[in-house]
Amino acid sequence: MIEGWTSGNLNIDKFIKDSIYNARQKLNPEFLEWVPFDRLINIEQIGKGGFAKVYSATWIDGKSKYKNLSDGSWKKLEPESTKVALKKLNGSQNISAEYLNELKIYWDICLNYESYLTFYGMTKDPETKEFMIIMDFADGGNLRNIVLHNFKNISWNYKINWLFDLAVDLKNMHKLGYFHKDLHSGNILRKDSELYISDFGLSEPANEQKLDNKIYGVLPYIAPEVLNKEPYTSSSDIYSFGIIMIELSFGKPPFYNKKHNLNLALAICDGLRPEFGKGTPEIYKKLAYRCTNANSIERPTANELFNIIKFWFFSIISFGWMQEEENFGYKGKEIKKIFEEADKERPNISIFYEKDPDAIYTSRELTFSNLSKPVNSSIISLYLQEEKVDEVNTQDSQLVNLDVKRFL
Repeated sequence: MIEGWTSGNLNIDKFIKDSIYNARQKLNPEFLEWVPFDRLINIEQIGKGGFAKVYSATWIDGKSKYKNLSDGSWKKLEPESTKVALKKLNGSQNISAEYLNELKIYWDICLNYESYLTFYGMTKDPETKEFMIIMDFADGGNLRNIVLHNFKNISWNYKINWLFDLAVDLKNMHKLGYFHKDLHSGNILRKDSELYISDFGLSEPANEQKLDNKIYGVLPYIAPEVLNKEPYTSSSDIYSFGIIMIELSFGKPPFYNKKHNLNLALAICDGLRPEFGKGTPEIYKKLAYRCTNANSIERPTANELFNIIKFWFFSIISFGWMQEEENFGYKGKEIKKIFEEADKERPNISIFYEKDPDAIYTSRELTFSNLSKPVNSSIISLYLQEEKVDEVNTQDSQLVNLDVKRFL
């Protein structure tokens, strides 16, 4: 941390200094840093979104690290250079209070849970005067590109593992009372072998006051109620999660062959959903359809998603007692067999991909009027009805088992 610094913005200065003050109260302090731009080298642009550009860079000094000594004092450790990602916020010379609040939310999430990419601090481009967020560098790229370029090599084991990673992040975020608001495969990043949700609520202009009637995001992932200008809720994140589930099964971005315009928004509200890949297990389709239910209050919670996918994941990788464990109407060995059978279809799935020029997968402002009230298609309604019947049968079975055990 450089002494006597200023970002040139009083609110950002206070944000960073508050994190330092709060860190002093802890034995293992985590805090944000203001990093002079000249302490960043090897800067290369690696991505561009609707409202930001992303760069890789080497932070010469790396994160400041301290050791707590026995007398209660802190000793600063030797600096280590670190590869980082820089997110330059377009038009952030006059960063809005609302956008800064989103950064505070991002920091709060990172501070409470370690399953997110580290938020190190901020810097400023000396030429454009735009602010930049300094983050952990995800060397594996984003989920959209991973799926597009490696789909036939991605087993269902990996897919369920990745969904489990995302379910953990989503559950923790919702537990803190926050929503993502722009969840799609482009802002899900891979580092080492794990996936991480990034860009919490940051996919909008940094210099604009937030207006209730503005929608930002990637159209295929936006819940129909949000398209209808209803308030964003945790269920809207669940809808986006369901679309990502479908994308993982199909190997191509949702609605890649359609124009992302008013007609698609109307179709989504009328129940249109992306297609699944050949051989996708029925239990997987049912869960994805539950997530993309037009009725937001009937979607599963993040906690329920976490529990279901956790059971799937451990059933697939386990060879022991988990195989006889029964949850959600299935034994572990049945879940394992279902996804093993699905893997046999991978070689038969077409990876041909020709995107419509007007299929846009970067976040942008969307404005639609006179959309119809969201409804489910007949296919989704049928799946959801079958799911309700399965739930009743499962509950009845569990009641019978409880009665039998009670009298043994």
